[in-house]
Amino acid sequence: MPQESKKKTALSRRSFLKFSAEATVAFGVVGGLSFASTERSYIRPPGAISAKEFSERCMRCGACAEVCPTRAITLLDLTTDIKNMGTPVVDYHLGGCTAWRGECMRCIDVCPTKALSPKAPLERKMGTAQIRTNECVNCMVCYRWCPIEGAVLFPNPNGGAPFVREKDIPEKIKVKNSPYKPWIDTEKCVGCGLCAHYCIAECIDMEALKEENAHAHR
Repeated sequence: MPQESKKKTALSRRSFLKFSAEATVAFGVVGGLSFASTERSYIRPPGAISAKEFSERCMRCGACAEVCPTRAITLLDLTTDIKNMGTPVVDYHLGGCTAWRGECMRCIDVCPTKALSPKAPLERKMGTAQIRTNECVNCMVCYRWCPIEGAVLFPNPNGGAPFVREKDIPEKIKVKNSPYKPWIDTEKCVGCGLCAHYCIAECIDMEALKEENAHAHR
């Protein structure tokens, strides 16, 4: 075989082996991400059915995100989760859900596969909020935006029941440097994210729920 042909053959073999190796690594990474994604939980729009069924039924059309008036709904992308790419989640940095305030059900109305079910849509929580009380400035925004009475509570310095309504809290303990801070009753919180979105101190975190804790306590 001529020397030139030998060089081309060797180069072709090296190129093929390099491509095969890169493809194998890429496939492994994609497969690994896809596998890992099955363990993740997300804050879905209101009316979302169980996690497994939702992932199977959602057709990734994006209609819910398009009609959301607060722009709280966004779609998972390739870099976040390959398995659930294109499915909707609620991002409280972008906005909160007003369904529990009786203002909107548009995402449910436009869902073509009923992955967002119109049957008792508010029976399932979206998530839950947690206040980092050491950073709280007692702005009371959480009280003003929360649609569920009793989900936000304020300690009673006299040892009585915590305050459910903001107007009942004495002004002298609502100051910024007060040792008394509001907290979230996770049993009642539905995870709409309005408190977190509007929090002045940005000290409220939203967490997805495990399936067994998703039923709303009203």
